[in-house]
Amino acid sequence: MKKWLLIFGFIIYNFSLSAQEIEVGEADMEVITVKEWNFLLCLNSSGFGFGYQQGKTPNYKDKRFWEVEFSYYINHKAVLGRTFSTGRSFNYGKLYDLFFLRGGYGYQRIITHKPYYGGVQIRFFFSAGASICFGLPTYLEIFYKDSISVYPYTKIERYDPENLYHNLDNINGAAPFFARFHKIAVRPGFYGKIGLNFDFSNNPLKLQLLEVGFSMDIIFPFIQQMAFNKPKPAYLYAYIAYSFGKKKPRYDW
Repeated sequence: MKKWLLIFGFIIYNFSLSAQEIEVGEADMEVITVKEWNFLLCLNSSGFGFGYQQGKTPNYKDKRFWEVEFSYYINHKAVLGRTFSTGRSFNYGKLYDLFFLRGGYGYQRIITHKPYYGGVQIRFFFSAGASICFGLPTYLEIFYKDSISVYPYTKIERYDPENLYHNLDNINGAAPFFARFHKIAVRPGFYGKIGLNFDFSNNPLKLQLLEVGFSMDIIFPFIQQMAFNKPKPAYLYAYIAYSFGKKKPRYDW
């Protein structure tokens, strides 16, 4: 998290300097827009995701928008590996893979305008709304051997840390991905985001944004993602994202 805070501060500092330099001689003329659409690709300190935003700009500074996002959360204690060359890689001790589907409403305000000849526009934003967490349980191929069979055979079973057979000596590897969908854990919750974005597009009717900020998901009841670890009520992470989209002008040119 400290590394992401330093990156966040460095980006804000450099873009602020650039914006101050290009503010000199800013023209009064500016294309007035009424709507914006953009897609977002995100990399955060605990995973990755993508999303879509659509909003209205009632004046030249403010924007109100709604958004939909989907993200995957990676636990830092989950280490990918394999025990046998015949099996798939798996995270030993991981009980669930967590996915978050969000839908919410946000507000954005321009801090620094972009001059007509180009530059960077800085905008502050925050958003919040409802979220749903999908917990995909871990299923493994376990080696078994009985008195009848000459060779060991495998069975697909849900990972249970209390099961004596579910250890590194008996795990062949992860089960096929689609074998895990019949017992998905679903948890309701809510989320919040705050940050800055920097629009560096040369076209006044297109968006090219670099976005940095912090995001948090809270779900209930909690999900225990890793064996022998307490379940987490909240998931906080820093993120950086690239976003692209379009703007609709108030008047056709």
